[in-house]
Amino acid sequence: MYHSRKIGIFVSHIFGDYQRTLCQGITDRARECGYATEVFASADGEDFGAYGNGEKSVLRIPHFEDFCGVVFASGTYLQKELREQIARILRSKCCCPVLEVAQHDAVFPQLKLGNGLCAANLTVHLIEEHHCRRICYLGCSLERVSSDPRRELCAQVMAQHGLTFRTEDAADCEYTRESVNRALSDFLAAPEKPDAILCYNDRMAVITMEFLLRQGLRIPEDICVTGFDDLTVSKNCSPDLTTVTFPVYEMGCRAFELLHEDMLGKAPLPQKTVIPSEPIYRGSCCANKKHALPNPLFYENHLLRKVDSRESAMLTDIKLSAALHSVKDLDDGMDLLEDFVDSIEDCREFYICLYPGWDQMPGRIRQIASMPESCDDADQMLLSFAYRDGVRLPECRFLGKSILPDYLYHAANPSYIYFPLFYGEREFGYAALTFTDGKISANFSLLLFLRNINAMLERIFDLRQTGVLVHRLEDISNRDELTGLPDRNGFRAAATDLIRKAGKNGDSVTAMQFFVSDMLKIRECYGRTERDFAICVAGHALENAISAENVCISHQGGGEFLLLLLTDKEDSGNQADRIVARANSYLEHYNRLHTKPYEIHITYVCRTVAVTGTVTLEEMFM
Repeated sequence: MYHSRKIGIFVSHIFGDYQRTLCQGITDRARECGYATEVFASADGEDFGAYGNGEKSVLRIPHFEDFCGVVFASGTYLQKELREQIARILRSKCCCPVLEVAQHDAVFPQLKLGNGLCAANLTVHLIEEHHCRRICYLGCSLERVSSDPRRELCAQVMAQHGLTFRTEDAADCEYTRESVNRALSDFLAAPEKPDAILCYNDRMAVITMEFLLRQGLRIPEDICVTGFDDLTVSKNCSPDLTTVTFPVYEMGCRAFELLHEDMLGKAPLPQKTVIPSEPIYRGSCCANKKHALPNPLFYENHLLRKVDSRESAMLTDIKLSAALHSVKDLDDGMDLLEDFVDSIEDCREFYICLYPGWDQMPGRIRQIASMPESCDDADQMLLSFAYRDGVRLPECRFLGKSILPDYLYHAANPSYIYFPLFYGEREFGYAALTFTDGKISANFSLLLFLRNINAMLERIFDLRQTGVLVHRLEDISNRDELTGLPDRNGFRAAATDLIRKAGKNGDSVTAMQFFVSDMLKIRECYGRTERDFAICVAGHALENAISAENVCISHQGGGEFLLLLLTDKEDSGNQADRIVARANSYLEHYNRLHTKPYEIHITYVCRTVAVTGTVTLEEMFM
């Protein structure tokens, strides 16, 4: 069943071709053997400012004790810190076998592609088959971990054949025409023109071929060009590109098989497993292997569909961002998402799960706003959005012992992809997805979709925090500095609402006016400080006497206090009498226990008015 046969996959940039294909191989092979997969995806290294600071929150999602095995695609992570943090967590929390997919610096048993051998094979082919004597290497300055070993193998093979690989025969570039063209111009400026250029990948090779053809050089008659990766463009350029194909899907399948053999006790994970890759010799180095290009209409349509897809994703991103920008309430935001979730291609299920207290105010804000501690259940997750097979499911809460509510695990072998929801260091929760027929169909537009959700959650949080602070500021500004009770402005706002409520329900309102006795005498005999002290004590007595909800009180200045009380039809003034009795009792105890040279007493006047029409505050206290 799902909970007992589960493979965890940790990968970054799942919208890349390599990552999608690798995960698809793992998922498909696992499903054949009756295992579920859970993919925990990150997007580290993307330049989204504060959005990218909290990728480590992906480690809060998994239940590591549930895994039978883990595939850690560490080579896909651009942030060294995040990669190392995941490795530490896996070592400390996983009791199952862990297989690391990486070309270099693996800390677990390693699965890697044998791309270095292909760099050597390509160099041998250029020397022995095409009699190349000067071979230049065009590397990538952004991906030196993979690029540099290929350059070194090229140099080693040339040395083995008695050829010299000089410093000026290598250059590292970025993925721009300007950068590549500068390096190629330097290659061509040498007295001995290069016979071949071995490029780090197809992307650079295509830029190289365009430059060489513009220079009037023939490929491969004047110069040979090779790449790596076997991209779609390499089959559709003229001449078609010699390259290296990587069996990434097969590597994913093999990753699960190695884990499975270990889980079954058949064989422990080998420390290093290499998946061989194969060169594909085409027209860019072999004139006799130039293939007639397929009908260009097909490739043009492929590119048009790709452009249309990107434009559609951009427009959806703009529309979603605009729609969510004004959202102030979580429920409103979730309702808006329902109109956009269909834009996620092939999406079958989409869930948003929020952590307990995801919108909890920081301690300092709670202290300023006099807010109580949160009483949310720390084990209760909120499924705030649920979409399955085109239908919106109801919101619910579920125990955090499961990543999703149990009723959602309706299939025998589902495969879920999880993305953390966060903004900066603030962790909100996570999104969970499945795609039609178990496909790993995540693309870059999904990252934009999730970015909008994160921005919305951050905005709701900030608005709530701002609202709390504004409310507190308004409350402070409408309070009397001496007694801490509402002042004239605060009392007017509260009293107006209470009168309106009474009129709506047909109730009566009791207006009470209190005065501190002997104010002038206390001031004349004992000073202003003692007078103010007497006012504060009277205010505390009245505040202590109030137990009803529908009541408001204020210090109007001097020794005067106003109190307004909502009185239902059956009360007949009893509640007002109880307030006076409690206030007098408070003052009697105070006068008896304290040694002031004066006693504090209050007097009052009271009237009850049935609110049957429009009644102003001034009319209540005529």
